[in-house]
Amino acid sequence: MTPKTLRLFGYGVILTFFTRYRFAEASNLSDLVDNLFQNYHTHVRPVCDSDSPIHVKLGIAVRQIINLNEPKQIIEINAWIRLRWNDCHMRWNSSQYGIGHFVVPYNKVWVPDVTLYDNVDSQLLGLKDYRPAIYSDGSVVYNFPTVISSLCKVDVTYFPFDKQICRLQFGSWAHNGLELNMSGISNEADLSAFVDSVEWEVTSVPMVRNVLYYKCCPEPYPDVTFYLKMKRKPLFYLMNLVFPCMLISTVACLGFILPPDSGEKVSLEITVLLSLAVFLMVVSETMPPSSETFPYIGVYFTCAMLLVSMSCLMTVVVLNLHFKGSSGKKVPLYLKRVFSFLATIVCFKIRINDATELKSTLKERKVTHHDNRAFEHTNGNTLDTSKHEKINMFFHNGFHHLNHRQVTENENDNLRAEEMIPDETIVDSSSATSEIVNCVKQQLSILGNIENVLHKKRTLAESVEEWQAMAQIMDRVFLIFFTLVSFIYSLTFLMNSYLQDND
Repeated sequence: MTPKTLRLFGYGVILTFFTRYRFAEASNLSDLVDNLFQNYHTHVRPVCDSDSPIHVKLGIAVRQIINLNEPKQIIEINAWIRLRWNDCHMRWNSSQYGIGHFVVPYNKVWVPDVTLYDNVDSQLLGLKDYRPAIYSDGSVVYNFPTVISSLCKVDVTYFPFDKQICRLQFGSWAHNGLELNMSGISNEADLSAFVDSVEWEVTSVPMVRNVLYYKCCPEPYPDVTFYLKMKRKPLFYLMNLVFPCMLISTVACLGFILPPDSGEKVSLEITVLLSLAVFLMVVSETMPPSSETFPYIGVYFTCAMLLVSMSCLMTVVVLNLHFKGSSGKKVPLYLKRVFSFLATIVCFKIRINDATELKSTLKERKVTHHDNRAFEHTNGNTLDTSKHEKINMFFHNGFHHLNHRQVTENENDNLRAEEMIPDETIVDSSSATSEIVNCVKQQLSILGNIENVLHKKRTLAESVEEWQAMAQIMDRVFLIFFTLVSFIYSLTFLMNSYLQDND
């Protein structure tokens, strides 16, 4: 026999043996299934000892955090459910049949009615869609993937630095603890296959077994509760909510630097106020409508809006002070003292007129007043005054206010002219002198009116400057106050959030 024939003969023997083995195994599995399920009822709890309950072990592997809906307080999780229990009717001799385990459809074997107590859906998705595995010692293993939609109480006090704990409570709805005892496979959920979330970081999922007694029933009801502990990743909310709010609050400070004459101070503050209102609406849409807790970020936005509203009021006060002097109202003395003290505190320098210039101005006013009275006295009908003294007083007092230097230079010439003029000429020129005096009096009266008008304008301008200086002082005070308060409440918010994040 050739080697090729021997090789073909060997292949045929192996194939025949394998085929007979597979047929035998299939025949054994069919016989095993027929024997096991001959008098088996899938809808009845398998009981071999009426005094002992069925022990069901449950485990969970968290796969992914799909979504946490804060307003509705619902969490969606992709998870793998793992069930273990022992069915005393599903036992056989593995050496006799040559089969250690086999897989059957869900409806062929009894499955405990494990229920998620806070489930949003009617039942666990996938519970009836997969196949449990049965082993020769009667143990049943049922693993299936599911999407859990459960209620989760959300505490947004420290949003966006908040930590959430969602409770997943599993237990039997129909059987009490005397019939079905629930326990966990391990002390915590499996996170080895967890897919990282873009928003949440899962820190741990511990398991706790509870035994509860309800008012309806005296029997105990055990359950297995997993506490899903998550921490939010705050970077997105910091960049899109917190920092823009801080920048907008900083822009509100510019309203106190903007000059009142620009006419845009109030418009700027109102624009900032509306921007903060929009940000507060965005935050409120992501928060649950609860009055138990209010997020610190909401308090932060509310304080910012309140502060910007106060800045609008402060701006109106500044504008009122700035334009108050245009009506001619003088600054009261007590306000001058108060604002002088405030100017010292905020390091604001008040421009004060030169004291020497002020004294010289008052002296000139007194001299002018004295000269006018002397001129009026000179032109009176005084009989005991000589013609020489009249002319002297006229030249000395009548033109003193016009050009003192020129009168001084020509004083000697006037005296010499008086000596050369005979008395008759002086008498004849007295009428001409009276006309000149009357003309000069009219000019002096006009100049006095002009001086009064200029004095009133100067007084009004000084009053306007004083009120505007007060407005500038108030702007400086409000700027410092706004900056300090903004810094304090921003620092308080960030420190509280940082401490909460590190707890």
